Amino acid sequence: MANRRNISIPENDILLPEECAALLRVDLSWVYEKSRRRQRNPLPVFRIGRYLRFSKAAVLSWLQKQSNRVGHKLAQKTA
Repeated sequence: MANRRNISIPENDILLPEECAALLRVDLSWVYEKSRRRQRNPLPVFRIGRYLRFSKAAVLSWLQKQSNRVGHKLAQKTA
């Protein structure tokens, strides 16, 4: 029998698509669209077969980067 390690992941760190949509306050369809690989800046997602899961920390980091990017573009336009 193979030796297995117990991996402890806080349950609230892994989000379902519905929970990710609620966190970002967007429609569920938006989450699915932004998690597609063909998107320019896709949401960070784990694919487990046909299921999508999101790391709360990764999504919040992605959101911060998006807000920095928008702020940078606005600063360039007003300069």
